Amino acid sequence: MATVNNRVALPQAIVINGIDTGGAMTARIQAGYDTIHRSAPDGLEVPLKDREVEFVRGTITTQDWSQAVALLTGTVGTYVFYERKSGVAAATGYVQHTITNPVIHRMNISLSQGGYGTITFDFECMAADDTKAIADMWGLVDSQAAPTYIVAARGGFRIESAKHGTETPTPVWQTIYHVTRFDFTLTLPLVKACNDVDVGYTCVDARLDGLTATGSITFQDAAITGAVLVAQALIAAARNSLVIVVRQGQAGADKTITILGVDFNSIENASDVNADFTEYTAEFEVSNDTTTQLTLAGDNKIIAIA
Repeated sequence: MATVNNRVALPQAIVINGIDTGGAMTARIQAGYDTIHRSAPDGLEVPLKDREVEFVRGTITTQDWSQAVALLTGTVGTYVFYERKSGVAAATGYVQHTITNPVIHRMNISLSQGGYGTITFDFECMAADDTKAIADMWGLVDSQAAPTYIVAARGGFRIESAKHGTETPTPVWQTIYHVTRFDFTLTLPLVKACNDVDVGYTCVDARLDGLTATGSITFQDAAITGAVLVAQALIAAARNSLVIVVRQGQAGADKTITILGVDFNSIENASDVNADFTEYTAEFEVSNDTTTQLTLAGDNKIIAIA
């Protein structure tokens, strides 16, 4: 019998909604039926079944973490990436995936000392019209040439500084030393509908109204001021900005993350004889202001990466 090898691997060259996103790590796609009807037994040993509402959705992780805001605010278009075919010359050794109308509704930035930072984002496909099914939302083209390499602004393996506070009217900052990890998640409420003669979801909205912005910062700063730990000072602090400076790779310029409207909801002291040092994790949330309202875009961005 002839040897068969139809394997693929190594996702790469991700472009989603017009944003080149280098440093691909994972590309997960789910497809199927969201609604399955099963009959009552009615004398049958196995029920009758009907399937409807076809979907395509997925999760992408890349090391191009500074693209976070651009991805959430980009214009919905297509998501294209490639996989390398096993045992085939590079000239025709790639499979191209094209996902249509991927609506991004969640993103997470994760930075940890000792490794490149990552961004993970979730999407849900919107069917272009009432006839579009899985095969229309997830297309494949075989035997493609190697895609153009996409440069990623990798980094985030060292958080150089972090502070919580304000510049105006008088600069008052709580400095946080020895930061080992930072996580930030933005989630938009996702609403979708499949009615009438629709095959899939012809209505998919990621709404800005009611979005949640949460995160955490982990550090080893055990400084005590006025009988209060840094972690305790953070949870007692008023709503303010969180500013983090991150080292980038390949001698790239540092990136500064600024998150407005941060207040800390809880803290954890983790002291372990098997750990090098005690760590503190402070969980935070972004809240709004009736006078100076925060938005994803505009003058008062929830998060800015520069």
